[in-house]
Amino acid sequence: MKRFYCDCGQEVYFHNTHCEHCGRDLAFDPISMKLLCGHRELGRFISQDSQHRTQSYKTCVNHTEPLNCNWLLSADDPHSQCISCRTTQTIPDLSRPKNPLRWKKLEQAKRRLFYTLLSLGLDVRGRELDEQGLAFQFLEDQRTNPHVAIEHVLTGHVNGLITLNAAEADEGFLHTMKEAMNEPYRTLLGHFRHEVGHYYWMKLLSEEALVQFRRVFGDERFDYQRALSIYYQYGPARHWEVSFISGYATSHPFEDWAETWAHYLHITDTLDTAHAYGLTNYEPSRNDFDTWIAEWTRVTQLMNALNRSMGLADAYPFVLTPIILSKLRFIDQLIDSQAREQ
Repeated sequence: MKRFYCDCGQEVYFHNTHCEHCGRDLAFDPISMKLLCGHRELGRFISQDSQHRTQSYKTCVNHTEPLNCNWLLSADDPHSQCISCRTTQTIPDLSRPKNPLRWKKLEQAKRRLFYTLLSLGLDVRGRELDEQGLAFQFLEDQRTNPHVAIEHVLTGHVNGLITLNAAEADEGFLHTMKEAMNEPYRTLLGHFRHEVGHYYWMKLLSEEALVQFRRVFGDERFDYQRALSIYYQYGPARHWEVSFISGYATSHPFEDWAETWAHYLHITDTLDTAHAYGLTNYEPSRNDFDTWIAEWTRVTQLMNALNRSMGLADAYPFVLTPIILSKLRFIDQLIDSQAREQ
């Protein structure tokens, strides 16, 4: 992600609603992809561009507690919620003490997801424009709320609707699930990136692309539930690291795609951040996959070296083998094609 600065020169951050140095209001414009300085008044955000021309935007209705959403809408947008907030269909019960903070963390992670999707030129339309557009529901189950009917919320995707357990926003619950599922790199943002991968499989793969997908990832027509049962009973095959980015990716071609897609977004966002902080001079462009990966390899070597200097485990323990690279390249080509269409 890019670095952002207030007009006063102070560095500010993606979720900031105001500058802690000078007090100016801050808001993010998803059209220009800029964090703007200005002031709020009566549901509006007033800012000035570099030529000192006044610009007026609508603030997201969720700009107050508990979300403090700092995203903007164009002045003539008929919606009251920003492009990210309005994709949420179901929220946890806010009368429960932990749920307002959970909801806030969920929406913050989703806005970071949307930032990356928008920067890649991907379609993020919700269901007001597409009946199978992006939608999210944040549910609770009886493990954290005994008053709900659901015994166990399953994270997943169905026809554009992505379901997440709201408790994943709790560090304690997340740590427990890491141990139980043997997923040491499980994160809230990672959940969003993985599940949205299922959505874009549905949206991006034409019949021609599907033929290529099967050559790269395998035949997705293999019984999904049977494949998952086998995986959870026996675990991943030996030496899975040669062909898959994670153990879970071995369970079925759908999950291999979603895990690889999430990894592609991890690389995209982290390399963008590395550039913003001067760790690399590389700026991604289309059709330069080999250069992109080569620079990512250099940056991860630096990341790991820094962690080792602190006595910590490697920040990036993954090995991108030729087979895994072929999967990432396939995703890169699809995204480039979508961006050109957009």
